[in-house]
Formats: sequence, structure tokens, C-alpha cells
Amino acid sequence: MSLINQMLKDLEKRRSRDLETSESLSENITWETRPASRNFNFQMVALISILLALVLVIAYLFWERSEFKDELLTAVNKKTVVVKNSKKTHVKARKQNVIKKTSVKKQTSIKTKNNIASNQVYAEVLETDNVVDTEEVENDTPIKLNKKHRPLNYKQQAEIEYKKGYLALQRGRMRQGKEHLREALSLYAPHRKSREMLAGIYIKSGRYVEAAELLREGIRVVPTYSLFAKLYARVLLEQNNPYLAIKVLESSAKALDVDLDYHALLAATYQRVKNHKKAIAIYLRLVKEKSSVGIWWLGLAISLEKSGKNKEALEAYQRAQKTGSLKAGLVKFTNNRVSALKEIGFPES
Repeated sequence: MSLINQMLKDLEKRRSRDLETSESLSENITWETRPASRNFNFQMVALISILLALVLVIAYLFWERSEFKDELLTAVNKKTVVVKNSKKTHVKARKQNVIKKTSVKKQTSIKTKNNIASNQVYAEVLETDNVVDTEEVENDTPIKLNKKHRPLNYKQQAEIEYKKGYLALQRGRMRQGKEHLREALSLYAPHRKSREMLAGIYIKSGRYVEAAELLREGIRVVPTYSLFAKLYARVLLEQNNPYLAIKVLESSAKALDVDLDYHALLAATYQRVKNHKKAIAIYLRLVKEKSSVGIWWLGLAISLEKSGKNKEALEAYQRAQKTGSLKAGLVKFTNNRVSALKEIGFPES
């Protein structure tokens, strides 16, 4: 603006000088100089018009700039409000999430006590310890969660897969149950419950080849678990291979000395291949350990009779009768053998 004022002042000075000059020369001016004066006035008007236009343009630019500045400030204020509101919403959401996690953990712990088998399947893979400061939440300040990741080992993962498979089998989902059991064994081969259950499914469905392979691997990875050897021996007997069954049972007999049922199966297998001497030795030890099992007395009696020891056999049959633990069909067989041996009679010693 100061520049425009200076220009206007200069023009005024020039005009005053020109007027003085024109007065001193007025007598010498002829009619031919009048058009020049008109031309000078026209140039002055044009210049003033241009200056006024510039003033208007500059004023308009200043006005536009101030309006843009106001709009910018308004937008910044709105953005600040939105950011604050989003922070508050985020903090509230995280607070609700923490509360939900805490309630889920409490419910899971209660259900686990009531039914471990059905609820540990869906347990969380990671255990987290969340520490929340309630004063920070109220003040809309960021929440810090201290998470400790504890990855499960292969044995724990296999247990989870086993529980899933067990639940699927209970619900009649056989294919899904077998998939979970196989996954458990792929994660942790010594997982006994998964292998035992899967082998039982194969045996029940007559898939003896798959069952034998599964149990043979089980004996290798868990040699002290007698059930694998017993099931494998039974599979071999179903396949009419008693000699291999004896070999399997004999290989672990010393390690599984405390399992009486294991040795009873070995004795019955010896009896099947007519090796009554070894069968009698095992049955005598079994009835000495537990005399209330009628089937063991019956097995002893049969091997004694097959060995020609009828007097001892009769006593063993009678002891089997007294236990009262034989099934109906075996009771009838035992009574018949007692009657037959009594009819034969024995020479007095």
C-alpha cells in the first residue's frame, strides 16, 4: 500500500509541475496543442484505473488467505477432537477385551475341574498374564499389557489333539477322531493313550495290519508299557501267528514282570502251541500271587491234564470251581472235566 501511495504522490507532483509549465506557455499554445492535453488526461485515468485494479486484487488475495487460514484451523480442531475420541474408544475397547479374557479364564478353570477331558481340548494355546492399571484407563492413557508367551511343547500339543479326537469319537465323528489321534502321534510318538485308542479302533474294525504296525512302533518307543505288547500279541493270534506272539511277549517279559495279565496271556499262548511245561510254570506263579482268579486255575488244570497229571489237574479244576469267578460257559466245561476225571480214578499213592 505504501508503494501505491508513493506512486500517487509522484503523479500529483508531476501534475502540478505540468500545470505551472502550461500557465507560463499558455500564450504560445495554439489550437493544435489541445489534443495533447486530452491525451495526457486519458493516460492518467488509465494508470489510476490499473492501480485501483491492483489494489483490489491484492485486497482480495489477503481476504482469501485469511479465510483459508480459518478453514485450516477449523479442520485441525476437528481432527484433534476425532483423534481424542478414537483414543478414548480404543482404551475402552481394550479394557473390555481384558475383562472378557479374565472372565473366559475363570470359566475355563471352573469347567476344567468338572470335566477335564472335554474342556482341555479347547484350552488356549498361549497363557498370558495381563496387568492393567485402572487409573490409566480412567485417565485415557495407553494401557500396557505384559504378555508372557509360553509355547506348548510337543507332548502338550499331542495331549490337546488326543482330547479333540476323544471328543470327536464320543460324538460319532469317527474319521475326524482318527485324524486327531494320528496328529497326536505325529507330534509325540510316545503318547500312549492316542496309540492305544487308535489301535483299538483298527482291531475292532478288523484292520489288523494297521493295528500291528501301530503297536509294533509303540513297543519300540515305549517298551515299558505292557498294553502295547499284549494288544500286539492278540493281533498276531487273530492272524494265526502264535509263535511270533510268543516272541513278542517273551522279549518284554522281564521288564513287565509285575503285570500278571501279561504273563497270563503268555501262558495261554504257550498252551496254544502245546508248550504245557512253560504254561504250567507261569500259571503256578500266577495262582500263587492271586488265588481268586478262576481262569488261571482253569488254564493250569488244562495244561496239567494235557501233560498226563490228572490228579493235579482235578485239584486245579476244583479250585477253579470254588473261586466262583468263571463265566457260565467255563463253569459247564469245568464241571464236565471234574466229572470225567473222577470217573477215571487215580491209583493210590
